[in-house]
Amino acid sequence: MRSLILLLLLCSFNLSAQLLSPLPQQFNKRILLAHPTTSTIEVIEALHQNKLIDISHTELIGLYHKDEVYDYSKSEAMLDTLPHLNLRLVELRDTLYADSLFCQNANSETFRHLFNESEGIIFFGGPDIPPCIYGEDIHPATKITDPYRHYFEASFIYHLLGGYQNTEHTAFLEDNSNYLIFGICLGMQTMNIATGGTLIQDIPTELFDSKETKGLAHLDNEEVHRNFYCKMKKHEDKNLAGSHFHRILFKDYFFPNLTKTDPELSPLINSYHHQAVENLGKGFIIGATSSDEKVIEAMFHAHYPNVFGVQFHPERSQFFLQSRKYTFEPDAEGKYLNQYLDEESMAFHIRFWQAINNIIQEL
Repeated sequence: MRSLILLLLLCSFNLSAQLLSPLPQQFNKRILLAHPTTSTIEVIEALHQNKLIDISHTELIGLYHKDEVYDYSKSEAMLDTLPHLNLRLVELRDTLYADSLFCQNANSETFRHLFNESEGIIFFGGPDIPPCIYGEDIHPATKITDPYRHYFEASFIYHLLGGYQNTEHTAFLEDNSNYLIFGICLGMQTMNIATGGTLIQDIPTELFDSKETKGLAHLDNEEVHRNFYCKMKKHEDKNLAGSHFHRILFKDYFFPNLTKTDPELSPLINSYHHQAVENLGKGFIIGATSSDEKVIEAMFHAHYPNVFGVQFHPERSQFFLQSRKYTFEPDAEGKYLNQYLDEESMAFHIRFWQAINNIIQEL
């Protein structure tokens, strides 16, 4: 098994040099991956096997904090079977406190080192962020399952981009404005709150005065952001998929330019969230919304060209693997995930990852 790197970073000593060694000669860049679960590894493998990303000369570093609840030994075991991914895990052991994430803290030197020794980072989806770190009381529908993951990711992003919390902080990206920061779903939400933005904590109750557990049949398909059927007790034994499909509207030039897509296209996307960006964080601009324009579905940074996030899920490995079928409605026939997309929407997803790959190759 690949040796798990244990980083004993003590506040009284500067051990950041032990984090990442100089880039091995066979690689020309290094990309960080936050929260490197088995599902994240499956995504990278699917994109690699389908030639949507070229990582042959890229070292991938999976980052996580020691106090996260996920068992990364599963990831290590999976990586033993995929040596071609050039992916290894790094455990961070700096102390994290919820009340000192957006300032100089015990992690700051570590974050600077990680930034200096890499060309970009990708933040993936996951559970709800503790509202206390963006200044709100917890909503009854908000469920906190892994606080230290959020503390680590939010504090790192703050150091990278700065935020409204402290305008005196100089963003790390001022030293490398082309650095890649890409967030998916939770990743985009974390980018927003880390830079001083806020979240809608529950779309059904706050935007539509309803509850998923009672069904949302009165809503239009475009107003549903995850599959409410699987939240209803009478359907809990039917193994329904938790995500949903709806269309997005581009609101600015960024994402059509990125993906070489007609700005008038309204692609169908896969959606799995009950929270959403509310007030934008420092520097961000709305890039896309849901078709009813109530939910921000994508955003990009006004100053840094390779900093952007999407609320939807372009990374679903089953768009490309097609090894299992999904059922979204009771008594409906299961289909491969890509079969729920029309031709233009699937092409948009492919171009999206080709664009990410182009950025990585040019870093």
